[in-house]
Amino acid sequence: MRVLIAGLLVATVLGFAPAAEPKGKAKAKPKPQPQSPAANAANPQESPAPASEPGKLATAAQVRNWLDASCHRCHGENGAAEGGFNHVTDLARLVARKKILPGNAAASPLFKRIANGSMPPPDSHPRLTDAQIAQLRAWIDAGATGTATGPERPFVTLAQTQQRILADLDQLPARSRRFQRYFSLVHLANAGLSDDELQTYRNALAKLVNSLSWHPTLRKPEPIDASGTILRIDLRWYLWDATLWNRVLVEYPYGVQDGLTTTQAILTATATRMPIIRADWFIATASRPPLYLEMLQLPATLPELERQLRIDAAVNILQERVMRVGFNGSGVSKNNRMLERHDSIHGYYWRTYDFEEVPQNLIERGQLVPDRRNLFAYPLGPGNVENTFQHAGGEAIFSLPNGMQGYFLTDAIGTRINKGPIAIVSDPRRPDKQVETGISCMTCHVSGILIKADQIHDHLKKNPRAYPDRDAELIAALYPPKEQSLPRMEADSKRFVAALEQIGVKVSKSEPTGLVLQRYEADLDAIQAAGEAGLPLAEFQARLGQSENLSRRFGSLLVAGGTVSRAVWIESFADLLRELQLGRPFEGSRLATSLPDNTGELDPLEGGANEINQAVFSADGRFALIAGADRSVRWMEVEGRRDIRRFVGHLGSVWSVAISPDGTKAASGSVDGSVRVWDIATGEPVRLLQGHRGLVSALQFTPDGEFLVSGGFDGRVQVWDLATGKWSNRWDGRVKSVYGLAVSPDGTQLAIAADQKIQLWNLDDGQPVKTFRDWPASATTLAWSPHGKSLAASGDDGLIRLLDPVKGTVVRTLTGHRGPVKSLAWSANSTILASGGSDATLRIWTARTGKELGVFRRHPDALVGAAFTPSGTQTVSVSHDGTLQIWNLSKFLPKR
Repeated sequence: MRVLIAGLLVATVLGFAPAAEPKGKAKAKPKPQPQSPAANAANPQESPAPASEPGKLATAAQVRNWLDASCHRCHGENGAAEGGFNHVTDLARLVARKKILPGNAAASPLFKRIANGSMPPPDSHPRLTDAQIAQLRAWIDAGATGTATGPERPFVTLAQTQQRILADLDQLPARSRRFQRYFSLVHLANAGLSDDELQTYRNALAKLVNSLSWHPTLRKPEPIDASGTILRIDLRWYLWDATLWNRVLVEYPYGVQDGLTTTQAILTATATRMPIIRADWFIATASRPPLYLEMLQLPATLPELERQLRIDAAVNILQERVMRVGFNGSGVSKNNRMLERHDSIHGYYWRTYDFEEVPQNLIERGQLVPDRRNLFAYPLGPGNVENTFQHAGGEAIFSLPNGMQGYFLTDAIGTRINKGPIAIVSDPRRPDKQVETGISCMTCHVSGILIKADQIHDHLKKNPRAYPDRDAELIAALYPPKEQSLPRMEADSKRFVAALEQIGVKVSKSEPTGLVLQRYEADLDAIQAAGEAGLPLAEFQARLGQSENLSRRFGSLLVAGGTVSRAVWIESFADLLRELQLGRPFEGSRLATSLPDNTGELDPLEGGANEINQAVFSADGRFALIAGADRSVRWMEVEGRRDIRRFVGHLGSVWSVAISPDGTKAASGSVDGSVRVWDIATGEPVRLLQGHRGLVSALQFTPDGEFLVSGGFDGRVQVWDLATGKWSNRWDGRVKSVYGLAVSPDGTQLAIAADQKIQLWNLDDGQPVKTFRDWPASATTLAWSPHGKSLAASGDDGLIRLLDPVKGTVVRTLTGHRGPVKSLAWSANSTILASGGSDATLRIWTARTGKELGVFRRHPDALVGAAFTPSGTQTVSVSHDGTLQIWNLSKFLPKR
């Protein structure tokens, strides 16, 4: 199968790419061109570079100002990345990437380009003066000091990212939230990329999502944070749906199930298991097959594509409704090439006919007549024409409804292909040198259709006897003179450029999508790896060094200048998550039930039969009530570790459970919005309580067992009278989402964890009593001490705070867990506190001093429940994977 693919720009990226020189000529070294005041006056639109004092050593601030004035417009401004770099004003990064070599100006690539006059280009103004160049040399030779630009950008944690997303969702209409998806640049910002560099990623994302859209309107992803590191799209902007998004998730290797309650709220609001993905991965993956083809929903053959675009190519050729351009020296094909333009329903449709190289050996040709791969000898075809050419395949470039372009590679018979054989064409930017549908075309057609002058029409005029009269007339009709074809090509190119400008993408030689792909595929250094792991560099390296397993794979990241390949990083990323206890790897291939309108999933939190979301224990510690991710509620014997009974009835995963004080009833709350009350002895349902509009996140019986309090992600708090099955109190709109609640031992107060604060209400009338404000992360778990004098609170930040409910103050903070803490339990005498975290540890604390008494580590997964036995000498705990452990505390407890 022979093919010939789209033209490629052979340019150097990720470095300084000099302009191409004519063949056969030595490369001339441009002379330095100092900029005089008169020259600046001749360019009134330009401002001169900041002045300098001859003989005085430049400061870093002066150097930065000179580069900003002379070079920034091509190397950073609005994401511009000429030559593959876009951080010309970031002096520290120029040093780190060896563009500036402190102490050696003569060997510094940046200085050499400036000194020889090639940067900025000779026709660009303003430019550095001779005096400034001399001072720049002296500054570099003196050590290039003062490159720091000020305080480092604050590290953004995963919890902070999720809080920003949830806040963004909260300000959107509830019905539109299921259409929202997010792309993250946070890991790149944490790795130290400058704002200019991040803008290149934003440009690439804006270009790609609109290049995968059949919607007639262009839409840029919208930043939701001040730094522009989290970008939101609406699936409807691009005519995408849940099926397409889930197809993306199947390929996604960086998904983390982090255990954050904020994340659970996001998933239920967006109706998807993973609403946020990394922008660089998406750009690098969705710009290539198979995702490129599937996101754009391209058919398997060229005739099917043409039908989709309302094109009948054969009829158009017969009726002379096409324009052809034929030429030699395409820069792509080893032989000639022909472009053929059709009008499509959305604008233009260009098809290329590409040809193999004609064999020079006459024996291989087998004939002395002109070879049919010579377009100048056979300009007519394809089909049943007597003198048809013999093409090898080609490319289709077509207008999308929004003015962007789609691409399609095909073999000679019109079958879609993903890559072109390297014997025919190559892409020097790709690791395997093969041309790929999508990305290779994007990096070639940076300004749309590549404008080429037709040579066939003039060839016909100069050789009128080369063709039969009838053929000559048809050739003249199909191949108009270049005075007609060139303006048409220019108009099509301008249409595409106008679309790019509308989404803020400037046309340049360094196309942003290809640049991002190359950077993504490059090896990772330690700071990049730390950013992708979601940890500050020092903590990442410290935790890496503590793991024998990971240090064997990633030990090079502990060595100065060490790197790891992208392939090794992806292959081991799931193990990294588990080993460093950063969360559970996301399984993109897991199927879930879709909503009827295909806008999301019915229950994005649903899991497997062994996955547990919450567990509470009977007063004697002998039994556990389990909230299952598989919609079930289980009554389990602790010592025998076996199910005694299952309560079945919920239509979605179960997230909250409670046991009545007398031990006869169980309550469960689900993502389906229902609360169900069960008879533990028989397993029969007692009450179905319906009043929430989404996930029921917290349940607790009052001390007398007559009422049940429920809270949900809908922000509603309800007190249910179990005798009637109706609510006696309902509070709406006070908070956005309820994550946890607890009734005081005397039954008079209700503690509520919601919206990054904790509130105390009177249970009778809901009147606020106390508010603990400015919680740094979502508080999710609350536990009153049995004597009622202390309230323990934990959350997504891994900290545990002991609160004084009378004074409304934080008495002390307990630190030790890494990640969310979802389980809290007091000893019967209110002196010892147990906590279970997503770091798979159970920790024991003394309440009086906050001292950590012991840590238990045998759980393989995040803890979801813990309790003391009545004796106070043992604890029981359950982890997300269903593992149940019984711990002896004797050696940790104070001696009496």
